[in-house]
Amino acid sequence: MRTLVILLAGFVAVACDNAAPADQPKVDATDPNSVDAAAGGTTPEADVETASPASAETGAGIGANGIDLAAYAGKYPFDKVNDVAFFDQPVVKAAIAAAISEKAVLGWVMGANGGPSAPIEVKNGKVASWACEQHNCGDHQWTVLIDLAGKAAEVCYQDAAALPGKTRWYRAGAAPETREGTCQL
Repeated sequence: MRTLVILLAGFVAVACDNAAPADQPKVDATDPNSVDAAAGGTTPEADVETASPASAETGAGIGANGIDLAAYAGKYPFDKVNDVAFFDQPVVKAAIAAAISEKAVLGWVMGANGGPSAPIEVKNGKVASWACEQHNCGDHQWTVLIDLAGKAAEVCYQDAAALPGKTRWYRAGAAPETREGTCQL
């Protein structure tokens, strides 16, 4: 009997490994109303692009300020590139501050309260950084999407205690927008 259970478990594992992935809807990151229904969220989901040596050599993604935010791809927000952490970059600070007018939200997003974070990614031409409140990631999290030149940021902020099942999206020059889902990448 034990051998049969082990064999069945092995067949299930092989079948799962060989199963075709379900078609996932792609999201247009430039469309703020685009929703990834399969993930139940509103954070733009797309294939991850990584910064390549060729893009650095040609200057793609380097802003007028000479900063290549794509260089942070694969690093944590506290990791330094040219001796500067991601959220310490002046262009990143300015873009996020322009997007978020609420001091409490700005404090969480800029890391004043600490918490776990994921490695930075480049998605749809934007640098994406996700973090959350320590011991409360499911209910209190945020994602920063910023263009490669560091000129404009979109920030997703989720506080389930204040707004269950919804997120607030912040952009410079626009009122915060409420959407369904989480901010998880």
